[in-house]
Amino acid sequence: MMVWSSLLAVAAATGVSFLIRKIALHYKIVDRPDLSPQRKDIKKRVPLLGGTAIWLVFFIITALQLIDLTSGYLLPKHLAGIWLAGGIIIIGGGLDDVFNLSPLKQLIFPLVACLVIIGSGIGVAYISNPFGNTISLTQIQWVLFTDHGLPYQITVWADIFTVVWLMLTMYTTKLLDGVDGLVSGIGAIGGIIIGLLCLSTTVQQPETASLAFIFAGACLGFLVWNLAPARLYLGEGGALFIGFMLGILAILSGGKIATALLILGLPLLDLLAVIIRRVVIEHKSPFKGDLSHLHFQLQQRGWKTGQIILVYYAITLAFGLSTLIFGGVIKIIMLGILLVLGLSLVLYASLHTTQSQR
Repeated sequence: MMVWSSLLAVAAATGVSFLIRKIALHYKIVDRPDLSPQRKDIKKRVPLLGGTAIWLVFFIITALQLIDLTSGYLLPKHLAGIWLAGGIIIIGGGLDDVFNLSPLKQLIFPLVACLVIIGSGIGVAYISNPFGNTISLTQIQWVLFTDHGLPYQITVWADIFTVVWLMLTMYTTKLLDGVDGLVSGIGAIGGIIIGLLCLSTTVQQPETASLAFIFAGACLGFLVWNLAPARLYLGEGGALFIGFMLGILAILSGGKIATALLILGLPLLDLLAVIIRRVVIEHKSPFKGDLSHLHFQLQQRGWKTGQIILVYYAITLAFGLSTLIFGGVIKIIMLGILLVLGLSLVLYASLHTTQSQR
């Protein structure tokens, strides 16, 4: 059933992406090169809203399997929260694609989505320590009300951590979305890795694995239209939704934050480097778009789109698979190796850009 659901997601996302493309073209919801400096050299405008196909396919297939998916660890309220929060992200992203919202207004929808997730009972209760101990985040909590025996409560530190974590993963993939096929491919790889992890003896969560594989299948189906030269873009909502789902799946799979960090490690390092450069060195807003991201700088060095996405895919796959093999202290070592590798790539690209500007 799990395999067939994943294959169905691939086929459905391929077909739904075709329909979404037609709708976006009909209503002229297309990429605007004047607002996307990385795409100013593209004469043909590409339709947006591709992320709607991923969310819609994920919603329909998981809704059809609601009973099976909620027969164990997952509860109906968890899935309802993911559906609703994902819908809010897609709607907000669609509004931004049409009306070009300000950075402050763009923040509203992801934040509301995070609150929906917290309200549905999804959160990080503790952080594992690779040396054996755990850090609990449940010291301060208040039960607001109980419904059908299920408590709805505020858990201060856990809720704050969950919001920060999801905003981090969402904005990592949002800012990564500048090369055809990059974010959707990483989303597919990440979903498969987390799905395999959930099937392992250490996690044993087949329901969460099904969610991950369905999400990965939806990303793969969309990727058919998104590989260079892209015929459909994710749009704001799609780029955010992929990071959102990777963050959620990491939480649901037992708080495997380190796993998600290894999957998103290179984009996260790039995000951190860009923020430091914009705020500390250039003294400008971290939300103002430019060409300082690693994938853009690699393009300036003469790298082709295929080379860039293969490097990102390879790093994501290699370090993601390492989480299936190693654990504990070795996982921390792998994070350190990823840090060195990522910083080396960032320095390699940024030094060339600096020399070109001079």
